[in-house]
Amino acid sequence: MLVELTSLLQRADRKRATRPGPIWPSLGVCVAVAAAALGAAAAGGLRGSVLLEAPASFALLGVFLALDRWAEAGRLRADADEWIARGYESPASRYGWRVVELTSERERKLLARSVRDIVLELDAARRSPFVPIDRAALRPHRDLITSIADRLSRLDRPVAAGGVLAVHRFLTQPDSCLYAPLAYGGRIPRAEVELTEALDRLEVRR
Repeated sequence: MLVELTSLLQRADRKRATRPGPIWPSLGVCVAVAAAALGAAAAGGLRGSVLLEAPASFALLGVFLALDRWAEAGRLRADADEWIARGYESPASRYGWRVVELTSERERKLLARSVRDIVLELDAARRSPFVPIDRAALRPHRDLITSIADRLSRLDRPVAAGGVLAVHRFLTQPDSCLYAPLAYGGRIPRAEVELTEALDRLEVRR
């Protein structure tokens, strides 16, 4: 039964191969089956470790499938981001679901808050050991960084998914101008160029 359930849930996952599905349904199904197995085993008079063998197996299967689906969702988003970064970002395209995710109100608010946190760190009197940013290189471009946060916060104006990815890159990639001295061996990064490009890419081109 365990093998059949695994096969059934994995087949359902493959049908959603073009876009990520919800992570938790498989876990929920397995937990429900585990609970039913536990009840049946208890009613049958089983006790001790034998009572928990089948329920634990189903519960662990649910965790495995949830993690597998989470990893698959990450892969699908990475594939979609690669295409969107090249300029393929029509909502009607195969990766339209990712365009919607990237340009959603929630995503824009989260990114704007993260960018504003960078500005706050630049203005802080003391350098935080937990935020290893290149303050010296970025301080002259404080207004540009603020403009990016402001543009993301203008929810009445649409933004391009490629621009959102550019902001993501600024915040997360080790070779971003945010962390450039470490990545470039101490060479002064082209912060103004990178920030200006990210701001420009946020504009929707008709």
